[in-house]
Amino acid sequence: MSATSQSLAVSRSTYRRRRCTVLLVLVALVLAVGTAAGGVGAQAELEHPVAGHVVVEPGDTLWEVAVTSAPEGVDPRAQLTAIQELNGLQGGSIEAWTVLLLPAR
Repeated sequence: MSATSQSLAVSRSTYRRRRCTVLLVLVALVLAVGTAAGGVGAQAELEHPVAGHVVVEPGDTLWEVAVTSAPEGVDPRAQLTAIQELNGLQGGSIEAWTVLLLPAR
């Protein structure tokens, strides 16, 4: 190989590496922006602010969750209604291991 062809080979490989690096940076940037936008959109869709969550354990009832999660001075019945509305629940029964969002008060 002559010196000219070696320098062309080096510059081609350098060019390819730079293109790949730029492509990877752009993909990472698009993913980061998409993730951030998705988180903002998900938070904006909630009608009520969320204070936290609870995982329903076997044997727990929705009433027990409402009583234990109700802040001081909040009627458990109001907490129960707020939990049902926030989580889109129709009745009073819930399955074990269900994750329930808790309303902020």
